[in-house]
Amino acid sequence: MTTDTHKATPHVPEPPRPHDHSLAALHARLDGLSADVHYLVERQRKTEELLEDMTPILKAMMASATGRLSAFEKKGYFELGRELVAVGERVAEGFTPDDVRQLGGAIVDILETVRELTQPEVLKVAAEGAAVLQNAQEAQPIGLVGMVRATGDHDVQKGMSVMVEVVRHLGRAATAVRDKRASAPGRRAMSEKKARLDAITGKRAPQAKVLGVERAIPLTHVRSAAKKIEVAATGPGCAVPTTGPAAVATVLDGVGFGADGHLADASTWTRALGAKLAAIQGVEMNDAHWKLVELARADFEATKVSPNIRRLTQIGGVSTKDIYAMFPKAPARALAKIAGLPKPAGCL
Repeated sequence: MTTDTHKATPHVPEPPRPHDHSLAALHARLDGLSADVHYLVERQRKTEELLEDMTPILKAMMASATGRLSAFEKKGYFELGRELVAVGERVAEGFTPDDVRQLGGAIVDILETVRELTQPEVLKVAAEGAAVLQNAQEAQPIGLVGMVRATGDHDVQKGMSVMVEVVRHLGRAATAVRDKRASAPGRRAMSEKKARLDAITGKRAPQAKVLGVERAIPLTHVRSAAKKIEVAATGPGCAVPTTGPAAVATVLDGVGFGADGHLADASTWTRALGAKLAAIQGVEMNDAHWKLVELARADFEATKVSPNIRRLTQIGGVSTKDIYAMFPKAPARALAKIAGLPKPAGCL
């Protein structure tokens, strides 16, 4: 008996001949390819079945979605959406986040006001007022005596009292808005300059008048009215040519002004200064305004006299109505201040 000194090894079959080995490998590959093709065919079949089953559902969904979108388009939802986006863009451009936060805080007050206005008794009053307006042609006209008699009616008195209170509150709100705008840095400086000019010219702020109380006319006003009547009767004197700069009463931004609020020396005028003076006068300048200012300055250079309204209509080719439209308050004098000219005093 012989002993094997080597370790036991697994049985390895004899390799096939080269020709047989190639056939076996080819058959194995063919079997694998056949299995893959079968798998792909099976998946394709299942996919086609799924598509066949889902096609009617997808068609129904598309038809429903198309119908809804068409209905939304007809109702104007898309147009409304575009407009809302445009509104959002305008809000973003014109307001700050702090403004929006303040609006959010005021929404509660706004809703409270709306709720008060939509109370049944308020809506009833509004409906009755609307009915009166609709039947206005049936109302009989009354004169001053009839109005005085109507004030004896208790309901009329009550209504007048309510109207006065509403107007008073509106006045307070308008004052608050004016003060808020005036407190802005640019407007505050403009107001201070205007106040200084008013102090120079002697212009006084309007005083509050108590309702229902008539004030006596000051004696100075009576004398002033009498003087105007005398001038109208005898004919006003024409303005004499200006011989030189007026005495400087105050200096604003390095520019001297006379006691009447006009520029002391017309030669120191610039267009930038004219724009500031126009803002103080509350006049928004445009090309027509500046053209008339330039004509007035040219006429002053030639005559040494500030043109009055009649002269402005002649040199500017505009009507008196147009001049009043451009410079509503004291047109000739306002234009003279803006143009840096002395106070006009022409013939009528």
